[in-house]
Amino acid sequence: MEYLDPKKQRRHRLFLWIGYALVTIGIALTCVVLLWQAYGYGVKNGQVIQNGMVFLSSQPNPATIKINGVTNSATTNTRLTIPSGTYRFEIVVPGYRPWIHVIPVFGDQVVHYDYPLLFPIKLKQTLVAKYSAAPAVATQSPSQQYLVVSSSQSFNTFYLYDLTSPKTPPVTLSIPSNLITAATGSQSWQVVGWADDNQHLLLDHLYDGTQEFIELDTQNPTRSINLNKTYNVNPTSVTFNNLKYNQFYFYDSSTQLLTRATLGSNTLIQVETGVIAYKSYSSDQFLYVTTIGAPSGKAIVNLDTGNNDYFIRDVPLSQTYLLNMAGYNGNVYAVVGDSSDQFVYIYENPANQAASNGKIEPFRALKISNPNYESFSPNAQFIMVENGQNFMVYDIYNDLTYHYRVPLPLDSPQSHAVWMDGDRLIYVSGGKLTVADYDNTNRQTLTAALPSYAPFFAPDYLSYFTLSAATNNEIQLSQISLVANS
Repeated sequence: MEYLDPKKQRRHRLFLWIGYALVTIGIALTCVVLLWQAYGYGVKNGQVIQNGMVFLSSQPNPATIKINGVTNSATTNTRLTIPSGTYRFEIVVPGYRPWIHVIPVFGDQVVHYDYPLLFPIKLKQTLVAKYSAAPAVATQSPSQQYLVVSSSQSFNTFYLYDLTSPKTPPVTLSIPSNLITAATGSQSWQVVGWADDNQHLLLDHLYDGTQEFIELDTQNPTRSINLNKTYNVNPTSVTFNNLKYNQFYFYDSSTQLLTRATLGSNTLIQVETGVIAYKSYSSDQFLYVTTIGAPSGKAIVNLDTGNNDYFIRDVPLSQTYLLNMAGYNGNVYAVVGDSSDQFVYIYENPANQAASNGKIEPFRALKISNPNYESFSPNAQFIMVENGQNFMVYDIYNDLTYHYRVPLPLDSPQSHAVWMDGDRLIYVSGGKLTVADYDNTNRQTLTAALPSYAPFFAPDYLSYFTLSAATNNEIQLSQISLVANS
């Protein structure tokens, strides 16, 4: 009986162990190959290379992809695995201007270019409405669905356009006359901002050398409120607290007092004294500038977390302070600067820093002389700082900074560019709308536009709306299609 033979048993065990060893080696080699591939390594022409991965999307799609002038077999939206190196990518669709970008590709890295937007070569323009004079108000809701334009015939009247249905006639909004103080002289409107419900619009009514603040309910104008009368105050400025329609900050520049209020309660809560500028972020965090405790000739920037005040830095006394906060990828970022300085500072999770060691330190500083404006992109990935034609943009996700100068000045009365979406900036220069990617690539000159009004893009970005000069001193609201041959 063979299985009782000791020699054959030893030989059988030997073969078994050899088999186990070969299987283990095979598994190990497979793991090494898989890990090797995961880090982008491959073999080409007998040489070991390291690949990177590029995700490319576009609007419209599918679109042809050219790499260094050679048409790729894939079209957008797609992912490409290519060797490390620097490549010139083109995304091309007939009837559209190409999107071009030089992309460095690094081994074992994955990069996403999800934002390419191609503009038609020929832009088709459709008249939406005409106004006998320039509207005092033209503002778009945060969702981009609604556009509110003031009437040139009646001071208390506004028109509400639904940009998802531009052929539908606008809804007429009339603020009750008893809500607004009658002016004996000139009067005007200024937009303060929208609440995050896309329904309530905060307006500053300037009249007879004074002002009052009106919250316009765009869905039910009869429910609009006069904040001055409601709270019996005469603030210099009012802002939404945490962008909520029923929560407000009131600021009085003469007393430097900042208070807070909530609709339904007539009680004003004192927040801070000695405030010369502020920017709210959430219901329990905001930045403010004060001279209390500051060195001579300087001011200090503090972070108020609801229960505590934390010193961030001192800054020169200035006419313009740059303060902002936004959340991105689970972190909170604060921007601090002023127009007489050479740097704008970025802080990551300042409240957490303060809670852990009582000290807040910047993790980036953007060098730009006399900045007059800063803003986060709508997706908060980018921070833009501007001084006239000079721009700096910091990319939080990729930890990259772009510094550039646009070729032509912005038309007056613009003081800065604005974000078109999460990846593009827009401004009016030479009477034409200019659009460029965050890094100043793919700069496009589009249609005529008035610099007093930022163009208004529909939520799907298949069209945009502009106010421009027409005949007989009229102003026209036009829709421009971003679909070729539409």
